[in-house]
Amino acid sequence: MARLRKYWTLLRIKIALSYFFPMALGFAVAADANPSIAWWKVPVGFGAFFCAWFFASTLNFYADVEADREFAGKFKDMDLSKQPFVTGEMGKLETWLAFGLSAAGCVGLSLALGYRFAIFNIGFMLVIGVLYSHPWFRLKARPVTDILCNVTGMGFSLLAGLSLGGSGLPPVAFLVWGGLFIAVMYIPTVVNDVPFDGAAGLKTSGVCFGASRLLYFMAPLALAMIPVGILVVLNASAAWEYRWIAALGTPLTIAGTAVIFYLWHPPHIDLNPDVVLYPMDLAIVALIVYGAVRLA
Repeated sequence: MARLRKYWTLLRIKIALSYFFPMALGFAVAADANPSIAWWKVPVGFGAFFCAWFFASTLNFYADVEADREFAGKFKDMDLSKQPFVTGEMGKLETWLAFGLSAAGCVGLSLALGYRFAIFNIGFMLVIGVLYSHPWFRLKARPVTDILCNVTGMGFSLLAGLSLGGSGLPPVAFLVWGGLFIAVMYIPTVVNDVPFDGAAGLKTSGVCFGASRLLYFMAPLALAMIPVGILVVLNASAAWEYRWIAALGTPLTIAGTAVIFYLWHPPHIDLNPDVVLYPMDLAIVALIVYGAVRLA
């Protein structure tokens, strides 16, 4: 059990599901547009995603050992000072097998679904894994690119879900709205990491611009979501999922931003991330069940 536990830690399921949410949304939209999707494509596609995520998450842990050693307490989904590469639980052979098998699973399963899905799902692995964490690029340790990597990766996740049914691109307004939404959601995690990233010598957006300045930048981003969200809601030709997500997500983001400001007690935001993650998990279940019913 102890050996399996470290792989579960590397999977980092709570964060994995936040990246999986766009794919679940894309799947629901694809099932609406094409109810004749072959049933086997759904578990294979989801499996390919989690292979991609396991690779990206493991690489992030592997590259973040110095920063995670400085971590004290649970300010996100887990206490990062107890991750397997910090505690020494991962040997060299195990590490290479974890990278090799997860990457092979991502590529193989993705290609089984066709080039369109493969482009987006492998792209997700490369952006969230290699570009974000690998020492050659390490975009998570640079200002602005740490946020842009997450926005891009989430976009690939959505497009991969859509490609399960061969669906076209989402409306441009929804992509803009989604980018703003992801940036607002990601900024608090960057802010909470500032003391540890700074101690490790990383130049993230939070370290570069200052925790408070970056946090309060959430306000104009959240306000910019209002006119874009209205455009999405009023677009009668857009899938109803896009319109409802924009209609519900915009006021929730503004309210959430106000709560974050209230709970900002430097150097940390005193908010249990489960308050956000568990409702999102319920939304994922609802989207998958809806898509499955449409296919049935």
